[in-house]
Amino acid sequence: MELCTETITVFNTRLDDEDGYDEYNPTVIRGVSWHCEIASSVDSSGLKAANKFTVRIPLDADFSNKAYADPISYAGGDPDNLFTLKNGDIVVRGEVVESMRPSELQKRYEAFTILGISDNRRGHSPHWKVVGA
Repeated sequence: MELCTETITVFNTRLDDEDGYDEYNPTVIRGVSWHCEIASSVDSSGLKAANKFTVRIPLDADFSNKAYADPISYAGGDPDNLFTLKNGDIVVRGEVVESMRPSELQKRYEAFTILGISDNRRGHSPHWKVVGA
């Protein structure tokens, strides 16, 4: 894929059975495309605008020695060796290796919450398309 020069960090959520809280496991991915545009709409309360993020992750990206797993397999697997893409997870522009809460990520970095994923691994340029706000 062309223009895949960006680095992102995907923070996968996973329930810690001992504490009962979500933990956030980072995976740095190099060689992706990052695009942000402003989406706007008008309703009875006026004009509303928000950032809409689109990230394309080619299969030949650098996944920091981790393998992709579907969300169900990821939940039962080892987060040190796996990553996933699922709604509700956080994507940060750039490399972040420390784990932190989503509110902190949103304050400190350009970041978004995943709202949708398209699995385009069977096409001419195999990739995942990740969209969020």
